[in-house]
Amino acid sequence: MQGRAQMHGEDSGVTTDALLRGRVRLFQPARGARVSLDPVLLAGFLAPPFGRFLDIGCGTGALAFLLLARDEAATGLAVELQPKLSALAARGRDENGWRERLEILGGDVRALAATLGAGRFDLVATNPPYRTVDEGLPSPIPERALSHHEIALALPEWLDVAARTVRPGGRVAAILPASRTIDLCVEMRARDLTPVRLRTVHPYADRPASRILVEAERAGRKPLTIEPPLVLHVEGVRYTPEALSLLGED
Repeated sequence: MQGRAQMHGEDSGVTTDALLRGRVRLFQPARGARVSLDPVLLAGFLAPPFGRFLDIGCGTGALAFLLLARDEAATGLAVELQPKLSALAARGRDENGWRERLEILGGDVRALAATLGAGRFDLVATNPPYRTVDEGLPSPIPERALSHHEIALALPEWLDVAARTVRPGGRVAAILPASRTIDLCVEMRARDLTPVRLRTVHPYADRPASRILVEAERAGRKPLTIEPPLVLHVEGVRYTPEALSLLGED
């Protein structure tokens, strides 16, 4: 990811950042809920075609934008609770020329679940709040607190939405801390979402996993495939070749 200087005037407090060597532009707060590597890893984990997708808790749009960039035939709907972030996502969508391919809806996805439609999506993907309310103190910055802690959207709640909106045979995918692997898989199975692919993400080859990537299939019967680990860094080098490839910097 490449960053650009903070903008001034009426855009003070907003930065413009580039993903995939400038193929994707992202507007985000200079302080607050800024994109991490997680949506890049999740988008790279998923194989196209994506069809019609739903991005739950899209933030400023990184995951949705990356899916659109990787599959020119994909279309999507992205839902975001926080008005400032959804406005920045809409701005980024328009800047990237994807107005006809991506709808951005502001609001609480739990309240909107009925209007999203049952079985409407081929793929539901999310980089959700990843810490429970018991895991450390939330950030004093409200945007960041809502993005990182399950204050307004907990794992069972977004899975309820995902299970309702994905079509039979469709996919549900997420990235979460590795410590939540059991929680995620158990809650998926309780909703007839069968985990079919799992990959751990490690900061270095000799360190424990920090993240888990999981793809499930609604009403699926495929066996679970545990894929080789994704290692992000090599000592003395910023990223491994695979990580650079995911970032579009290879």
